[in-house]
Amino acid sequence: MPRRIAAMTMMAVAPGTLAWSALAAGATAWLAVLALSPRALLGPRRLVRWTLTSWLSRFGCLAAWWVIGWHVFCQRP
Repeated sequence: MPRRIAAMTMMAVAPGTLAWSALAAGATAWLAVLALSPRALLGPRRLVRWTLTSWLSRFGCLAAWWVIGWHVFCQRP
């Protein structure tokens, strides 16, 4: 009688998927906070103004852009 070996199924998540999921979760959380706040807590105009005036936010945007670009364009199939 042959022995039957149970096959194990592995679920793997690519790092790019995690990056896009984190961005989507952050955008969803931001939109939820904006929708539930009684007044304009942080609107798009204020966010753009802060991004253009702060060097830390500029560096953060460039770093995020680099990470997303690497995941989109530099992954090997």
